[in-house]
Amino acid sequence: MGIVMKRMVWLLLCCTALSACAGMGGQLGASMTVVNYSGKGYDWVAVAQPQTPKQAEAAEMIGPYGAGGIMCCVNLPAKWQPGMQLIVQTKDETKAKTAAEWDKERIPLQLRTVDVPRYEASDVGTVWVQLLPDDKVALVVSRYDPSNANWPGAIKGWPKPSLEYKRKIWAEDLKRETELLKVMQQAIQDPKVSNKDRPAMQETINDIKINIDKLERALK
Repeated sequence: MGIVMKRMVWLLLCCTALSACAGMGGQLGASMTVVNYSGKGYDWVAVAQPQTPKQAEAAEMIGPYGAGGIMCCVNLPAKWQPGMQLIVQTKDETKAKTAAEWDKERIPLQLRTVDVPRYEASDVGTVWVQLLPDDKVALVVSRYDPSNANWPGAIKGWPKPSLEYKRKIWAEDLKRETELLKVMQQAIQDPKVSNKDRPAMQETINDIKINIDKLERALK
């Protein structure tokens, strides 16, 4: 499925699933940000309350080793309570390339009950959802981001793509650049192409060749 269509579907799901971003009595409204430390993408990551596990309060889609935006909102008690938990909903990233394939794929919604670590009312800025390798999930409530020295979470810093993931991306880029080179080389041979346009086309071909050379060297 194309990225544009995936985004449209995701936005429609958000419109129907997200609750209002407003604190209730004795509660505080916190934003939500997803940080993915794994090589796995997710088309849906959301936070819900244990009493309404399928009702998302904030949601996001996230690629491998990525960080999401500021999503609204998660309701938290003004005072942390022992045993506090939230539900983290996830749906794996689709492998479908068309809408028809996506409709048949039917990726299940997974629900995880995750402990909320201790926080003070002054800490409530963002509920950070950390997606870890092996399908593990951690939550941190903090007004600081993972790179800040005051970050209270055990997993610190932003995600760093693994070499395996980098090589996968490089291989995909190499395939795409190689296919583009063939198209451009065929196009410049077309007698209908004017002499005025040929220099620009040749410059594009040269740039593609440079990119291919860089990618091939990176993959060695």
